[in-house]
Amino acid sequence: MLMRKLFGCLIFTCFVLTVSSQQIYLKTGKVLSSFDYQNSEGNSLSNLEGAFLNNLGIGARTPVFKSPCNISFEISNDKFSASSSDTLLGNYSEWDVSFLDLNLGVDYEFLRPLYNRNDPEGFSFCLKAIFATDFLIKGKQRLNNQVFDLTGVEEFDKPVFMVKGGACINYYITRSYVAFAQYLYGRSFLIGNYSGQEQLRYTTHSISIGFAINLLIND
Repeated sequence: MLMRKLFGCLIFTCFVLTVSSQQIYLKTGKVLSSFDYQNSEGNSLSNLEGAFLNNLGIGARTPVFKSPCNISFEISNDKFSASSSDTLLGNYSEWDVSFLDLNLGVDYEFLRPLYNRNDPEGFSFCLKAIFATDFLIKGKQRLNNQVFDLTGVEEFDKPVFMVKGGACINYYITRSYVAFAQYLYGRSFLIGNYSGQEQLRYTTHSISIGFAINLLIND
């Protein structure tokens, strides 16, 4: 019930932000993920190695009362992978998962060029904080020669919650068009009772580039 309420509030907030947004953007990049896996007996896997995989996102952004503070909503698709091997025992484990992410964020923009200048081009810098809810689209777990489909499996079917933080550099090409690059660090956490169940938490480092269009310009 709590998750349904949180999800409903997130969807409503994202709808309001999208309708009232002053900027839309598209981004793409790479995500390096690391997994913290614990089985139903409480044992963890060591030597898990992550991999760089693609991510793609589209979002909307709007300022708070014309201040340097902005609120954003983004829908993205992130893919994570990790593997572990034990050459002594001959065991091999691998995970490949794909998530649909709903991201609600806030950022503060420094040194933004003034639109009332004759030449509005220039750089700005942002600090960002994001709360994300991730839903598993598809996933596979490989244990030695066995492959398991994680879609619909009870242990993995619950939403994953994540907090992210990082920085972004914007370049204002014109008043209407902005190119940007950003780095985000993310860490997931679990809500609910996972006692006696498999648990999977992940840490991410993402680097992306993007392009934004300002729909409304306030002088």
